[in-house]
Amino acid sequence: MNKMIEFAKNTRTTDYFRDYAISEIKIAYRIMEYLAPDSIFKTEVTQTTKDLMLQKRFSAAYEALWEACEFHTTDCGSSLGSEALRNNAIELMQYLLPIYEASEKEVKEERRLKLLKELRELDSEGGR
Repeated sequence: MNKMIEFAKNTRTTDYFRDYAISEIKIAYRIMEYLAPDSIFKTEVTQTTKDLMLQKRFSAAYEALWEACEFHTTDCGSSLGSEALRNNAIELMQYLLPIYEASEKEVKEERRLKLLKELRELDSEGGR
């Protein structure tokens, strides 16, 4: 589906809604850098913020991300918009965290199996 058409179907057109949509995209991508990192294009993440997410301290993580994105109070235009953005960001973190944890567990298991295989090969080469 064309994302621009989907956007046009569901989005009102004023500066407020434009700025709000940009804020949503900025914070969503920032969260994804932590919990759904791109395998090819690596980004710098702050370990403290990542730890907050892993500890499920989503409100504190959101505050850190808000600062990292250098938002201004006018970016969302209203306290209601800011609260909705915060709630949506926390919901995204809650959605992505179990996926991230499962992925990390899978990576560790694959590494463990690879190391065990390598150890068996070394043992067989050593005449054991």
